[in-house]
Amino acid sequence: MNNIAYAIDFWSKGQMQAVFLHHEGFLGALGALTNYEKLESNTFASSEEPAEQADSHEPSAPDDGKMTAENGDHNIFPYLLVNIGSGVSMIEVIGKGKFERIIGSHLGGGTILGLARLLTGVSSYEQLLELSQRGDNLSIDLTVGDIYGEHGYPKIGLPATTTASSFGKVNSNKLSDYRPEDLAAALLNLFTYNVGQIAYFVANLSGLKRIFFRGAYVCGHEKTMEKISKSLKYWSKGQVQTTFLCHEGFLGTLGAFWSYENMGIDGLAEHEVIREVLLGAPYTGGQFPSIPPSEQCDIDNDPDLKLEADKLRTENLLLKAGLERLRRENEDLRGKLTSPSNGCSKLH
Repeated sequence: MNNIAYAIDFWSKGQMQAVFLHHEGFLGALGALTNYEKLESNTFASSEEPAEQADSHEPSAPDDGKMTAENGDHNIFPYLLVNIGSGVSMIEVIGKGKFERIIGSHLGGGTILGLARLLTGVSSYEQLLELSQRGDNLSIDLTVGDIYGEHGYPKIGLPATTTASSFGKVNSNKLSDYRPEDLAAALLNLFTYNVGQIAYFVANLSGLKRIFFRGAYVCGHEKTMEKISKSLKYWSKGQVQTTFLCHEGFLGTLGAFWSYENMGIDGLAEHEVIREVLLGAPYTGGQFPSIPPSEQCDIDNDPDLKLEADKLRTENLLLKAGLERLRRENEDLRGKLTSPSNGCSKLH
């Protein structure tokens, strides 16, 4: 209780009060007793029960994976950027250079990988994903159907397939009683559902309709992206656009690159050529910038500066080669994500 109260006090900056109920175990019984007069026969399951709703973790994928015209570059703001690394950080971006970190979570990719190493013996996140494909989380997770029966709890809109408690079916203290594949599937379900749910709540409270995801534990992994996008579609009722970035690993580098004015690059040397070389490839489509004759003369007369310029030229060529490789990978990934056979797309 002390830990929960401390966490609420910290995140709310003292604006919220945590209260713990005495005899809380009787709360459900009291609620049923005080509402007994509202009970009706149609509350109970019958053969006429409506068709079961879609799985909260596996709702239908969006029909159209393409970005609509309203989501162009000029009106992309505001949006929520969810950075999933060892932990999770959520940033509201209102405009160019205008952003604020809203909240974070210590339950991130590092948490799931650490638990997976202990429970399944995998050594990498890729191995966890591969293992989870052969598992069934329903042998580990407790669902609404396990509690209320095959019709779920329609009174409050919970289908039977909704996960009520991750790892809720574990009743043995022997790890050998459970298949590593099922444990991996349950861990992935726990991770993606938790991230998707928190992201939706933050976006909803901030009035945001676009969420961008980045992080080595999510982007590039089709099953992870699919599960997060489906959970967000379920929670938002299709009102939130979910996007997973290609080549997201370079996002921090690009941010620093575009902010070069604030990084002291202008003061590296008096010669404009160095800044031109540093900025040439991204801003000129990969073409090495031309060097004014006066600057070329200065370079030729200064051995140190000539060495530095040659080094930057070499790095520029390597960057061009890397850019071309990333373009090819982007096309391959786009083909995989938009292929009808895998059932998901890059943009959900």
